Amino acid sequence: MVGQWSTLFRWLRRYFRAYGGFSGVVGSPFLGIAIIITSLSYSNWLTPNWVEKVETLIPSLLGFSLGTYAILFSIVGSRLKGALRKIQAPHGVSYLETINATFFHFIFVQVLSLMWAFLFQGSWLVDTVNYFKPAYPWLEVSALWAFRIGSFIGFFLLVYSILLTVAAALAVYRLALIKDPLEEKE
Repeated sequence: MVGQWSTLFRWLRRYFRAYGGFSGVVGSPFLGIAIIITSLSYSNWLTPNWVEKVETLIPSLLGFSLGTYAILFSIVGSRLKGALRKIQAPHGVSYLETINATFFHFIFVQVLSLMWAFLFQGSWLVDTVNYFKPAYPWLEVSALWAFRIGSFIGFFLLVYSILLTVAAALAVYRLALIKDPLEEKE
């Protein structure tokens, strides 16, 4: 079992590196735009209106993303994949791995958004606060802030997931612009 966890974390580290690491995520204009939209849309997360939106939008978006990802890489031939492996992206990984990381990030954030909504709807925090409230009255105020922060994060993940659609589309667009180096020699 330990081997499965270490394998999972090794692959997640590899994806994160191929995506650009911490600076790639934080420096993304899509992350910045998502934070701005989330901040300006405070009525959606002060009351958890976002949970229903996540449950409605994300499963469809996730199915579309996985389908697009599968179709895209089934269409790309082995010759082009080989050529994309030889082209280096700015952060030292192959262009093929960068495109894969972009799609995986898109899918990963969608799954995080859905999981966050499931956890947010759970009553574990409310039950814990109610249990300890008689002994620690300050927990009620802390729980309110935890609720607001959790709601902000949930709505942010929804907005970020939707904006990453553009990033995935740009990855496909960039892929379409790449010329097979073997064809240019002929």
